[in-house]
Amino acid sequence: MSRETNIVEEIKNRVDTVEAIGRLVQLKHAGKSWSGLCPFHKDTNPSFTVYEDSGNYQCWACGAKGDIITFYEKYYGLDFLGACERLAKENGIDWQPGGAFSADKSRIDLYEANRFAGGVYYEAIKKEGNQALEYLLGRGLDRKTISKFRLGYADSGGRALAKRLEGDEIMRKAAEEVGLIYKDKFNGQYRDRFEGRVMFPIVNTRGKVIGFGGRDIDGKSKAKYINSAASNVYTKGSALYGLNVTQEHIREQGFAVIVEGYMDLIALYMHGVTNVCAPLGTAFTLQQAKLLGKYTKKAMLAFDSDGPGQKAALSSMDVLSEAGLKVEVLALTGAKDPDEFIRAFGKERFDAAVRDAVPMNDFKLDRIKEEYDITASGGLPDFVKAAARLIATFSPVDRDYYKQKLSRETGISEEAIAMQMGESRKDSRAERPSREQEAGTVSATDDLLAGILGMALNSDRALEKSEEYRHMFCRTDYGGIMDALLALKGSAGVAPTAAELSEALDEADQAVLDMILKRSAKNADDGDDNRIDEYLAKLEMAGLRANEAELKEKAGTDALLLKELIEIQRRIKLLENNIRSGRRGEQS
Repeated sequence: MSRETNIVEEIKNRVDTVEAIGRLVQLKHAGKSWSGLCPFHKDTNPSFTVYEDSGNYQCWACGAKGDIITFYEKYYGLDFLGACERLAKENGIDWQPGGAFSADKSRIDLYEANRFAGGVYYEAIKKEGNQALEYLLGRGLDRKTISKFRLGYADSGGRALAKRLEGDEIMRKAAEEVGLIYKDKFNGQYRDRFEGRVMFPIVNTRGKVIGFGGRDIDGKSKAKYINSAASNVYTKGSALYGLNVTQEHIREQGFAVIVEGYMDLIALYMHGVTNVCAPLGTAFTLQQAKLLGKYTKKAMLAFDSDGPGQKAALSSMDVLSEAGLKVEVLALTGAKDPDEFIRAFGKERFDAAVRDAVPMNDFKLDRIKEEYDITASGGLPDFVKAAARLIATFSPVDRDYYKQKLSRETGISEEAIAMQMGESRKDSRAERPSREQEAGTVSATDDLLAGILGMALNSDRALEKSEEYRHMFCRTDYGGIMDALLALKGSAGVAPTAAELSEALDEADQAVLDMILKRSAKNADDGDDNRIDEYLAKLEMAGLRANEAELKEKAGTDALLLKELIEIQRRIKLLENNIRSGRRGEQS
């Protein structure tokens, strides 16, 4: 969701569920959960549990469960939007009248201004003999590729676009807002922001032009590249260049090649490397990584071979890994960047580089090794100490693997490396991932969530039943869609169409919605709302089994935790029996 339209996500991120519920219910701390008397029935024996990690609650006696929004709905007798509004106001979050989600009509003019400008630039580059066309042809691009990416030309006169907008006040204002034109303070005349540049339209995955990148070809500007200014439709760190063209190729091939620049991407695409995208800047942001994660869980970095490029690779891989992607790095020997490499050596050599890609952790260790002269006195021990500090931050399996690898390569014993790693781990105070993070990639749960949303989009009955389980969608790839679906229904009184829903989603959530719609078209279950009970029961069981596994580890002799564990196991058994008998079953 975009910040402008999604207050729900901000509520969930900023409101401490334990603190908020604790103001209304007396809670007692037990590990990572809190227990108390349930406020929704006459409870004499604490049956009400609030979980710190997930921000959800559950009563094992009356069956009440949900997130902080659901709690406010039940406790104060509010509807979804009313609960959101109260939470927002109590926690200093700006609440706009009309609710948390809406299709922002003011964006329409901004999109149209960008679309119009793209057409003006494209018309200009098609004229024979212009600088931009000669430049691109000289860089090895063919006309088909220029057309595919709708590359354009902003001429040196500085008035081509501004003139076309004269007489249309709405479009002129929109063009000024997105930074395409500006008013000259000396003569009051409007001028083009982009002059003497090859223009690269930045298009989102819904085919809307959200901004531009301009490459200087006049030599008059100190800035080789400039991008559109931030606007209500464009933020530099939120979109990925080329994804509108390459998204299906990335899905089909199972991984994305990430490059730094516009020309790197276009050159690779022209030579048959079609599963490629580029950040709009050097290093990845978490928002961009999450967007890419909707299409693939594997990324291969093909950044420039110079110092800044390698530094960008290091920072990008951590962000991509945080978003759940497996990261590898390509070594494009003999060229300074992917554009030069593919033109010099062709696709076959590039494919070989893909096959020989280096895992992220190896790349990091290689960079550390470059900092030390291991042949010099003290060089080897210093390198091993630095490498051990890094290895200590890896996952348990990777720690063991790279500890052995480092020992073999340096002759330092595994025991010594392990001791050094142990000291490093104390210093870093690495924390174990939360249950939600560990479970985030469970495909079976993802399939259930997608299936439930598919049914909810097709059936009012399925949507109504799914609302009770909204908390199960929190902190998953599907949470934003469920929030938007319920909020739009709350605002309008009827469920939105898929097209209406998509207008309230950002690119990452739009990618998930697209996947759900394609899944529904292929899966007959999504059209059968009689299966909704089974899907919801299985989803609840998945969550309960995760809770069960954690409680088995930590309960020990703690009476409250053991009681909770028994209640979870009883509920799992009931759900299993009801699924086998073809019904979801009643609370007990």
